[in-house]
Amino acid sequence: MAHAVTSARQGQADPRLLRVQVERAAKAVKTSAIGSPLWVCFFAAICSKLTPFLGQVSTERSIAVVLIVMVAAGLAQLALHFHRRSANDPDTISQWRLRLLGVSIFVSAAWGSAPWLLWDEVNNSNHVFIALMCLAIVARIVVNRSNHTPFFVASFLPMASLLFVRFMVSFQPTDLILAALIPMYGMQVFLDSNHISDRWDEEALMRFSHEDMSRELEEARDEALRKRTEAETANASKTAFLANMSHELRTPLNAILGFSEIIARECLGPVGSPRYKEYAGDIHISGSHLLSLINDLLDVAKIEAGRMEVEPQMIETARCLDGALKFVGPKARERNQTLTITVDDAAAVLFADERALKQIVINLVTNSVKFTRNGGRIDVAARRNADGDFELTVTDNGAGVSKEKLDRIFKPFSRVDNRYDSENAGTGLGLSLVRGLAELHGGRAWMESELDKGSCVHVVFPMSAAEQRTRQRAQA
Repeated sequence: MAHAVTSARQGQADPRLLRVQVERAAKAVKTSAIGSPLWVCFFAAICSKLTPFLGQVSTERSIAVVLIVMVAAGLAQLALHFHRRSANDPDTISQWRLRLLGVSIFVSAAWGSAPWLLWDEVNNSNHVFIALMCLAIVARIVVNRSNHTPFFVASFLPMASLLFVRFMVSFQPTDLILAALIPMYGMQVFLDSNHISDRWDEEALMRFSHEDMSRELEEARDEALRKRTEAETANASKTAFLANMSHELRTPLNAILGFSEIIARECLGPVGSPRYKEYAGDIHISGSHLLSLINDLLDVAKIEAGRMEVEPQMIETARCLDGALKFVGPKARERNQTLTITVDDAAAVLFADERALKQIVINLVTNSVKFTRNGGRIDVAARRNADGDFELTVTDNGAGVSKEKLDRIFKPFSRVDNRYDSENAGTGLGLSLVRGLAELHGGRAWMESELDKGSCVHVVFPMSAAEQRTRQRAQA
């Protein structure tokens, strides 16, 4: 019962269910209208004088039954013709539901005339045959009208009522027993039909739900594709803008660096006050820092745009690391930090882009210097890992990074608080550039860290190419 109430409420809320119910009713009426003439002719012929075993009804009464049912079938076909012409009009669905209910009542009443016109008062076999024929019609109604309870009732009740009255007025024991069976049989058929109708409605509503979900998924997919296209376009525009601006900024900045260096060194003569020389040195230092930031920005833009190219070659790992640390060693010494380099023999040679490897080392060690307290320790190590790949690690005992920030720390412009060097927080491009350069070599980069326990950044390069080159050189 709860399912029936739910289906009814959902049907009222969803006009598509009403449309489906009307379409089912139209198909049922069409099937009934097509088959009715054949059935009524057979019914009338069996009960007429042509076959005296089941009744000797006059020809006039037999023909009258045939005409009544055929007229009802013709009117049903006419109603269906008009229904097909306005089937796509959503405003007439409710009206056609009532019209088809009326058609079903009319056809059922037409069949209800058969027990009266084909009744043979003295032939009990005729009475049983009429009951069986009506039951066969009811069974047919259950099959094609039970998908919607109101249409089933409209098709069953008029005929069953006329059949019940016909048996009751006979006052014969057999007929009275058959009359008593009609409401019992009708109640059972109604309950079964109601259950089937609920199942049909639930299936239709489930289909509608799936269709709605599928449509929503398609709309969400289209929206996601549109947003993705917009994001890619915006990202490409941003990347192009950053690349162009970086180039435009580097040109005047190089002039600033050159002239400030000339003034600081007094290449063209004394500048007068010693403060001017000091200011020129500050300009050169600030300009150099700005140039490094611009270079990082340009490299990140190139990587995101897919225009960064690397030129791998055989390089000596220790020599490359020493050359890179010359740029950041002075800063570590200023802060009394211990900076060590360890290169295993198995990782002494690497097939990679030397400039990219130096950039990775400089960025990682620079970060460690900034995020490690004075007197701290920074260890740079190169080795072969368990997979046989080259692995570079930079370990410090600095402030560390919380676990919830590890996922986004390699994204561009992502920064963390630095308690040890708040004046030089940076732009958040260093680690993004490290990961990008590693991925250009087919490698990867990640960080392991805990707050107040330091950090360890891992950068892995595949060593298959280097190993092949080493073997070739050994064979030569």
